[in-house]
Amino acid sequence: MRKIILFNSILTLLLSFPVYSQQRPQIQIPDSAGIVMGSLVDAGMQPIPYATIHIRSLPDSLSQGMTISDEDGRFSFNPIHYGLYYIDINAMGYKNHLTKPFTISKENPMHRMPRYKLEERSEMLESVTVTAQKNMLTTNLDKKVFNVDANISADGATAVEVLQDIPSVDVDLEGNVTLRGSENVTILVDGRPTNLTLEQIPAAQIESIEVITNPSARLEPDGMAGILNVVLKKKKESGFTGMVSLGSGMTIFQNKAYFENYNGNVNLNYTYNKITLYLNYNFRTNGRHSAGTMERTSWFNTIDTSYLFQENSSDNSGMSHSLRTGLDWFINKQNTLAFSFGYNNSNRNSSSETSSDNARVRYGEYFPYMTYDQLSKSDNGNNHFNANINYKKEFNVKGMELVADLYYTQMQGNNINRMSQFYTIPDSTPNYFQRTENITSNRNATAQIDFVSPVGNGGRIEAGYKFSLRMNGQDYSLFDGHREESLVIDSLQINDFLYTEYINAAYLIYSNTFWKKLKVQAGLRAEQANTSSDLRSADTIIKNPYFNLFPTLHIRYEPSEKHNFQFSYSRRVSRPRVYQLNPFVDISDKMNLRVGNPLLMPEFVNSLELSYLYIMKKGSLNVTAFYRQRKNIITRYTQIFEGINEDGGEYTYTLTSYENLNKSQNFGFEAVLGMRINKVWRFNLNADFYRVIINSDDLIDENLSRDWAWGARLNQYFTFPKDWEAQLNFRYRSGSLTTGSMGWGSGGVGQGRRSPSYSLGLSARKSFFKKTLTVSLNIRDLIYRRTTIVNTYSHEEVSGYDATSTRYNSQFQAYLTLSYKINNFKQRRTPERGENSEEEMME
Repeated sequence: MRKIILFNSILTLLLSFPVYSQQRPQIQIPDSAGIVMGSLVDAGMQPIPYATIHIRSLPDSLSQGMTISDEDGRFSFNPIHYGLYYIDINAMGYKNHLTKPFTISKENPMHRMPRYKLEERSEMLESVTVTAQKNMLTTNLDKKVFNVDANISADGATAVEVLQDIPSVDVDLEGNVTLRGSENVTILVDGRPTNLTLEQIPAAQIESIEVITNPSARLEPDGMAGILNVVLKKKKESGFTGMVSLGSGMTIFQNKAYFENYNGNVNLNYTYNKITLYLNYNFRTNGRHSAGTMERTSWFNTIDTSYLFQENSSDNSGMSHSLRTGLDWFINKQNTLAFSFGYNNSNRNSSSETSSDNARVRYGEYFPYMTYDQLSKSDNGNNHFNANINYKKEFNVKGMELVADLYYTQMQGNNINRMSQFYTIPDSTPNYFQRTENITSNRNATAQIDFVSPVGNGGRIEAGYKFSLRMNGQDYSLFDGHREESLVIDSLQINDFLYTEYINAAYLIYSNTFWKKLKVQAGLRAEQANTSSDLRSADTIIKNPYFNLFPTLHIRYEPSEKHNFQFSYSRRVSRPRVYQLNPFVDISDKMNLRVGNPLLMPEFVNSLELSYLYIMKKGSLNVTAFYRQRKNIITRYTQIFEGINEDGGEYTYTLTSYENLNKSQNFGFEAVLGMRINKVWRFNLNADFYRVIINSDDLIDENLSRDWAWGARLNQYFTFPKDWEAQLNFRYRSGSLTTGSMGWGSGGVGQGRRSPSYSLGLSARKSFFKKTLTVSLNIRDLIYRRTTIVNTYSHEEVSGYDATSTRYNSQFQAYLTLSYKINNFKQRRTPERGENSEEEMME
């Protein structure tokens, strides 16, 4: 052990030589900050080097900084803003220690800890406790942090279920995510784009989810409504720790029980001196079942009316493996190097049955002209991996740092779909068979460098550059015929498409504090984007270069510790997605065709927010008023047409594409109340209300261009004696405008209104053996069957349609999860620049 310590000491001295060979400059401490310092010793009063030390704020227990004790066991945090804190100490071979809370204030700007003696890891620590409990939802003025570990209902779930419990976020039956009523949301994983779907991210690997509605210029401007950042678990505690969990779920659909949901998760961490290794593995099987009907009445240049009725049921099952591993090397107190790698393999099989009845309606009488049954089966496989290298350099000047980051992710997918249609009317129509093959390849790469430096009296400058490359390819083929064993390729249905986008971006942010209570941050981000849509199967290339500026402004006024006001502004963009640009006409569903629009332009928004935060003795209240003005809105648009069958008969079908509308306005209010009533009961109550006004130049019916909508959530948490916990969640969302859905699977869409929805969930957890073993039961949709009704329509001068779609999903879901902690495993997020509530402001 002495040789290892000596080697690390020499390595630290060599790497730090350029630093200590210079005269250390004097550190300037802002007026509203102080210093925390101390030292660590063992039972023999010998110093303890290389301990990992966090300073955490109360009552949220969020890390406000991290350091490593030096060779003499000393450590310090400078500067630390006024507030209530405690120290969290982790050292290999010693118990985890939490100090008593202390206050940094104008009257007490320095907290000097006496020599802190650590006990060897031989028995559980009972003498030192911190009464604060990590809240499920932490509300800051610039963002909201949803702590997944505190959410019992997340046990055995995926990111989809976790998002359903977050204020202002909604997830529909198809897995589409909306924030404050907008689908234009950017979803990041650890602050970076990802090819993973939300279903492929197990909740057991999620530390928290950040809702950032008005980010600073440092973050990418994508996403009209804001950013949902999924922060994965990654901890640094001395020694070997871990957690193993196993789960099983049951669903009930149409009065039939299915036992097909299983999951296993392993989180392992090992820290020795300056090296931290971690490994996370997850295995999951799941099944989904749905059914529904669609009824559509349409007319086209004739007194006759066409009527379509479809009834559908589908079953699908999937299996996935997910692996994340990484290494963090704390070279010395000023240099950190981190490596990470992730791999995900998923396979999903699905089958569906659809009956379709088509009829002409003439003078109130129905005349059937096309009736068939359709059977579909699909096999979908994906392989995804990502790699990351991150370097962080802290300089002698406190607050000055340099961060460099390289990231690469790739997804390879293969989907095969087989479809059969059996006609009964007209009986002369031969059966139809179809097979489609689709190979996808998505690649993303980013290179980024960020520099932060204090300037003047309490000011700070941030500057950075980022290069990002995105390449999404699709190779699609369709085979069809009237005999399943002799299908031939349709040369008109070959889609070889490649979308390429590369962006050069630079940003500059200045922030400062005036009169101790007013904090201002102003930023500007400049981006040069170059896109190319290459339909290689048609020898067609469309290029679209564009340059844009994205200003941001954040102003915070703090008249007292209990009251905070903030105003923020940002300009953001929503770039067209690959399937929205692809000009290929997809006829795999002959009743509902789809085509992209390669001439789509990016959508821009000016977003303003005014927030108020009131901190009470047992809780907090956050009220936000927001306003968004959108231009060049990207929306789905459906029209009705008439076609000719092989036998010469007419039929109606829909064609869905994408258009840029003129502009829209969206404004509303949002309130979040968090309270701890007593030691047993605490809750979070969220309500939001918003108005949408669309100016579409008559592209959308006037009745679908105005909307009022609201929603509410109540999450209650109960802590009982003998390590019992319970959680009760209720959610309601009013009816709202939607682009709707018609058809099934890859069917068309329309513009209309979605029905209200609500759900009640109940969860319970029991801990055993000093909280090393936990058993949790999670029940979703306890009081109702999940049903969604969408009414869509389009009324033009000579044509139009009215349609009603009804979807049913699993009506009752129950999950049982067992978790075992190794060496008192505790999940805590690794502190990074911008983690705390000052992320979008200044320190």
